[in-house]
Amino acid sequence: MRLHIKTKDFRLHLLLPTWLVLSKPGLTIALWACRRYVTLPPHRRAEVFRLTRRLRRQCRGVSLVDIHTQDGEEIRLTL
Repeated sequence: MRLHIKTKDFRLHLLLPTWLVLSKPGLTIALWACRRYVTLPPHRRAEVFRLTRRLRRQCRGVSLVDIHTQDGEEIRLTL
């Protein structure tokens, strides 16, 4: 997983291990952080874990977030 942030004064390029971000602990933390906005019953979590495991293998290089502002700032997150 790659994260690119570019502003006028700041540039950041991170290579995050996909297995770390999309692992069960990583997804559990993400679901806990989004609990106000996303309600997911416990029996659906196993399905989400299986789907993300399949997606990280099949959809390598897919852009998850691609933001460009008028000020020239860019934020990209690719799988």
